[in-house]
Amino acid sequence: MPEDVLRLLPQRLGLPRGRAALPESEVAASQRGRIMQAVSDEVAARGYARTTVAAITGRARVSRTTFYQCFADKEESFAAAHESISEQLVQVIREQAGALPDSAWQERIRIGVQALTASLEARPTFARSFMVEVHGAGPRLVAQRDEVVERHARSLARVAALAAAAGAAVRIPTELEVVGAIGATEELIAREIRRTAPKARLSLRRVVAPVVTIHTAVLRPE
Repeated sequence: MPEDVLRLLPQRLGLPRGRAALPESEVAASQRGRIMQAVSDEVAARGYARTTVAAITGRARVSRTTFYQCFADKEESFAAAHESISEQLVQVIREQAGALPDSAWQERIRIGVQALTASLEARPTFARSFMVEVHGAGPRLVAQRDEVVERHARSLARVAALAAAAGAAVRIPTELEVVGAIGATEELIAREIRRTAPKARLSLRRVVAPVVTIHTAVLRPE
């Protein structure tokens, strides 16, 4: 999977010389993207509690004035980054799993889990920030993380509904069952991330099979 499968920066990664000639919207998008990238990297490296606005602006190469023009505080910048990456993860999973027939629900689950883990492996700072550190980032981020879990749970429930409509033998799970399956997935992934040194290569291959088993068991007819 390409290393840039998840992006916070716009296609123009930096502002070249002559930036005044660029449209104001492009300058703002680049600055905002660099700040979101920086807060993600800082949180992965230092932890959310020890990340400061000064460290973020230094890494992003923007002034404090620019930072506060884009975001109210550290929490808002981290929340924006988390929301952007979470939405991209949902889209990556849907695009890859959605290429299969609706009736092939077990294969769709396997492809979806592989897409998730490969995306996180490709961006380990995102994985550490948004799968581990997000839990200690305050009530707003915890609530936002819960919504992401529910979004993935709805996607899993949709796999079952589409498979059933296509005539496949599948069980329609309850809301709590799919939320539980996604919660277990996040915990298994977070456990591997916590066990991996920050500068070591992140590998999530070990969790693919058990996560697939969990999701499949929720949907398998009794």
